[in-house]
Formats: sequence, C-alpha cells, structure tokens
Amino acid sequence: MKKTSFAALCLGLVITCITFVSCSKDKGAAAKSYKYQIVTGSWAQTDIVLGVPVSVKVSGTSYSFTAGTSVLTDPYLKAFGVAALFANTTRNIYNFTDSGTYRIDGNTSLILPVAGNSGSWGLDVYDAVLKLTTAGKVNDPHWINSINSDSLALSLTVAIPGLGTAPLSLLLKKQ
Repeated sequence: MKKTSFAALCLGLVITCITFVSCSKDKGAAAKSYKYQIVTGSWAQTDIVLGVPVSVKVSGTSYSFTAGTSVLTDPYLKAFGVAALFANTTRNIYNFTDSGTYRIDGNTSLILPVAGNSGSWGLDVYDAVLKLTTAGKVNDPHWINSINSDSLALSLTVAIPGLGTAPLSLLLKKQ
C-alpha cells in the first residue's frame, strides 16, 4: 500500500511539473505585433509639421497656422527663424532594429532631446506609442499619429526658442 501511495505521489508530481513547464509562457519568444514589424527598419525624415492649429503674436501682429503646416518650408516660419532651427534635422535617419534598439543618425538636440541618438525602443499602450528609452533608462514616449508600411508620423512637443512650446508631427518615410 505504501509503495502504491508513494508511486502515485511521484507520478502526480511528475505530471504537475510537466504541465507547469509546458504551460508557462516564454515572454522572450512572444510574437511581435504587426506595427512592431512595420516600425522595424530604416526611416528618413521627410518633414516636421504643426500637430494642431497654432496662433502666435510677434511684435503685436497675430499669425495663425493650420495643423500640418511645415516648420521647414512655411514662409512665415522661415521669416521668424523657425525653419533654420530645424534645418539640421532634415537629413536625419532613424534606425529601429528587430532586437529593440534604435540609432538616429543626425541631430536630435531640438526634436528628441531626451531620446538622443541611441537606446532601446518598443511599442506601448496597445501599440499606439513608440517608446524610446535611453541607455540611462529614461523613457521618451511618442504617440503614433499614423503608420503604414512606408510612412510613420510621430507626435513631438518641442520647445522652440523665442516662441514657446509647440505640438509637432515628425514625418518619416521608410527606406
């Protein structure tokens, strides 16, 4: 009787261990989402545009700009010197690897001062946010305004010297 009880106990333990091991999830091997697969790769900056309508008053004169106005090419923003501030970002290349690292070739000091030029990346909030994380573990999340296989628009909030903080969209094209 003792042999049968001991054998049943051992068999129960073996079955429990096998069930536990076979049912546990390997988080490292989790399938990457469709958006993650789209983001992975190399992207070139095509423009930076206003994310919302903006009104500014300069020397007593009010100026209004619609959402989607390019901060690089709009003649008034050029006259205010805004385009010149962003000019050194026009050739930026954004590289997102499948292993979750990013590298930005170009100037990020104005548009991505927290993220800098390298770190890790992932998608957050149901794949609606591209989260860049610095080597120092500082998160820099950006809403994905739109995404498809060849274009990506990310929200930015940029402090424009002399004018204030502006919500912008960084427009990227897949290489």
